[in-house]
Amino acid sequence: MTNKKTIMLKDKKGNAIIISLLITMLVVVVMFSVVGIYINKMYSIKNLNNYYDKKIIEQLNKEKESE
Repeated sequence: MTNKKTIMLKDKKGNAIIISLLITMLVVVVMFSVVGIYINKMYSIKNLNNYYDKKIIEQLNKEKESE
């Protein structure tokens, strides 16, 4: 009887460790995903900003030429 209880307790401790490690890994993966999304958003905003800056400069140059 005592042997079964100790085996079950060791089993539960092992399962708890495995579950906590899996949850930690899940949290880390979610954090990296969120960081990746924000990095991509920043790059796309930077690219849009550069694109519109070029368009504004082109427009200003056209206006200067027409004067």
